[in-house]
Amino acid sequence: MKKEVKIGIFTVAILAVLYWGINFLKGKDLFNRSMTYYAYYDNVSGIQLSSPIIVRGISVGAVTGIKFRPDLNNSVEVRFDVKSSYRLPDNSVVRLFTNGIMGGKALEVELGDSPNYLPDGATVRSESETSFLELAGSELDYFKQKVNQLISSLDMTLTSVNKLLTDNSGAIAGTLEGLRKGAEAFGAKGEEMKGIIDDIGEVTGALAANSGRIEATLANLESVSGTLAEADLAQTVARLNTALDELDATLAAVNSTEGSAGLLINDRALYDSLARASANLASLLEDLQNNPKRYVHFSLFGGNKNK
Repeated sequence: MKKEVKIGIFTVAILAVLYWGINFLKGKDLFNRSMTYYAYYDNVSGIQLSSPIIVRGISVGAVTGIKFRPDLNNSVEVRFDVKSSYRLPDNSVVRLFTNGIMGGKALEVELGDSPNYLPDGATVRSESETSFLELAGSELDYFKQKVNQLISSLDMTLTSVNKLLTDNSGAIAGTLEGLRKGAEAFGAKGEEMKGIIDDIGEVTGALAANSGRIEATLANLESVSGTLAEADLAQTVARLNTALDELDATLAAVNSTEGSAGLLINDRALYDSLARASANLASLLEDLQNNPKRYVHFSLFGGNKNK
């Protein structure tokens, strides 16, 4: 074999390997027949050429093209190949999801249950799944906004407090001076307060020392209350009611004109007679005091019978 032929064969082999390698990096399998499909998304951040196509956890193909389509509402066209041995029902869904914690994207095919299959070059219904990092990022943006609002509110509050302190600095200084004087007065009265506390301590000690007597007094009070509780109060009340009834009867008899007591109190003539008799008796006693000789005569040696 001539040298030129060997160089030609080697060059063709190198080109074949290079072609196969490039297609392999693109996700194409030259030894297996594939079917091409299309899906459209608003945002394919993270998707790149050769990103895997997953069916139930198995890689069945790869992304072979990404194209921006201004003519289709500014959507992004994703072309991907799937091995022909994996037929896709026409109600299947291609979902864009995060493949791994590093934020890499992949396409997952959720197989439908239709008996009809998509032909080569068909468009598959697409969906996007919000990743944990995207969700966390949106939550962080929300909290960042709330923190900014909180900081603004705190800044306004501190500004208001500073203005209030500035405007009322004199009053605040006076209040502090009053507190200082109050503290000094409190310190000056410390001895008196100590004496009061000592007196309270002595009273407490005295109560503790006489706790036995206090307990005895309480026991006596309990005994007296028990005696009162056991006493026949009903009988005593009945006797008291009887005595009150008798007193009412006596007062009724006195107020009536029957009986000597009633006549003595209610008879006007008898009252006037007693009044006149009392006046005459008073006059007699007065005359007896003024002229005793008129009524009594004394004679040591006998006297005249006419006298």
